[in-house]
Amino acid sequence: MLNNHYALRYITLILWLLIGVTSIGMAAESWRAGVARTKITPNGPYWMGGYASRTRPSEGTLQDLYAKAIAIDDTDGSRVVIVTSDLLVINRELGEAVKQRVFEKYKLPASRLLLNCSHTHCGPELRLYRESLHNIPPEFARRMHEYVKRLENQLVDLVGKAIATQVPARLDFSQQKASFAVNRRNNRAADVSRLRKEGKLIGPVDHSVPVLKVADRKGRMLAILFGYACHNTVMSFYQTSGDYAGFAQQYIEEKHPETIAMFVMGAGGDQNPLPRREVKYLHEHGRALADAVEAALAGKQRSVTGSLRTALAKAPLEFQPHADRETLEKQAKSTNKYERWKANYLLGELNAGRTVSRKYGLPVQAIRFGDDLLLVAIGGECVVDYSLRTKTQYSSADGPAIWVAGYSNDVFGYLPTLRVLKEGGYEGGGHMVYTKFPGPFTKTVEKRVFETIERLVEEVK
Repeated sequence: MLNNHYALRYITLILWLLIGVTSIGMAAESWRAGVARTKITPNGPYWMGGYASRTRPSEGTLQDLYAKAIAIDDTDGSRVVIVTSDLLVINRELGEAVKQRVFEKYKLPASRLLLNCSHTHCGPELRLYRESLHNIPPEFARRMHEYVKRLENQLVDLVGKAIATQVPARLDFSQQKASFAVNRRNNRAADVSRLRKEGKLIGPVDHSVPVLKVADRKGRMLAILFGYACHNTVMSFYQTSGDYAGFAQQYIEEKHPETIAMFVMGAGGDQNPLPRREVKYLHEHGRALADAVEAALAGKQRSVTGSLRTALAKAPLEFQPHADRETLEKQAKSTNKYERWKANYLLGELNAGRTVSRKYGLPVQAIRFGDDLLLVAIGGECVVDYSLRTKTQYSSADGPAIWVAGYSNDVFGYLPTLRVLKEGGYEGGGHMVYTKFPGPFTKTVEKRVFETIERLVEEVK
C-alpha cells in the first residue's frame, strides 16, 4: 500500500513537470512574427546626405541599402511593427506620412509602429529643404524628391509584407558588448589609438549590444534585432554604404542565410567609431559588432513572454529665441555660407510676417514585451546620456531588460542633455546652423524628455 502511495505521488509529480514544461514551451512560442526586407539603394547617381562638405553626387555602390521590418503579435492579437533602415534620417514629414498610411491600410496605430534609421552618412539626402542649403543641382534635387516619394511607398508596402509572413514564434533576449564607440566630445580622434592602449579614454559611452532573437517553432531564426550606440560615420566618401552597421548586418546574414538581421540605432549622437576613414574599418567594426551579436546568441538567453503594450507621445521641447533682426542682417553677410543661409531664412520668415515657432514635439515611444523587455525609442540624434540615464532609472533585478533606441520616428537634429547643452559645441547647439530652428534648446530639454519617458513607462506597465 505504501509503495502504491509513493508510486502515485511519483506519477503525479512527473505529470505536473510535463505540464509545466509544456506550458513554458507554449508561453515561449505564444508570439507570431513575420519579417520582410526591400532594397532602397537609389537608382543611379544621387545627392548624398550627412556631410555638408560634399560637392558632387554619389560615385558607385560599395554596399546596397535596405529597409527591413518585423511584425510581432501577442496571443491577444496586439501587434507591433519595427522598421529599420540604412538611411541617414527618418524625418518628421516622411515618418508621419508612413504612419498615417500604415494606419489607413493596416489599422496599425502610430504607437505600434517604430521607424528607426541607422544614420549612415553614405546614403541619400532626404531632407527636402536642404536643396537650397546645399545648393543641390536641379537634376539631383528632382531625383531627391522622387526618391523620397518612392521610399514612402516602399516602407508602407514593407509593413504589409512583414504582416503577411507571420508564423508562430518565440522571442529571446540577450546582451553583449562592443568597444569601438568613443565619445567624440572628450577624445581627439588623433589620440584615440594611444589613449585606448593606455586605458585613458574618457567620456560617457554605452558599449552594450542588445540582441532580440526571433525564431519559429522549429528553431529557425527568422530575425535578429541588435543595437549599438554609435554614429555610422566610418567613411565620408562618395560611395553608397550602410557603413559599419551595414557590414555587421551583412556578416550576420552570411552566417545565418535564412535570417534577416536588423540594426537598431542607439543613443549615439556623441559617439564615433574609431579609428575610421579607411574602408578596412568598415569591415573591422562591422565584424566586431557581428561577433558581439554571435556571442550574445551563444550566451544566456532570457525568454520573452507575455503581452505587448505600447505608448507614444511628444515631449514638448522649447527652443531659445533666435537673434534679433540687426544681428541676423549682419549674419546674412557672413563669409560662412551656412550662417548666411540660416540668417536669410529667418529674415524671410520675419519679412513675411510669420513667427518662427519655438516649440517642437519630440516623439518618444515605449514598447513593452511582457515583463521581460522594455524598448524606449527617442527621436533625434540623442546623446548617450539618454541611454545611460534611462537604464539607470528603470533597470532592476526583477524588472524587464531595458533597450534604448535613438534616431527613431523623427530625426530632426541633435538632442542634447542639459550637460551637453551647457558645454555647447556641435551637439550642444552648433549644428542648429544647418536647420530651420530658431536656436538651441532651452535648459528644460532633458527634464521634458524624461517627464515624457516616465509617463510612457508608467502607461505600459
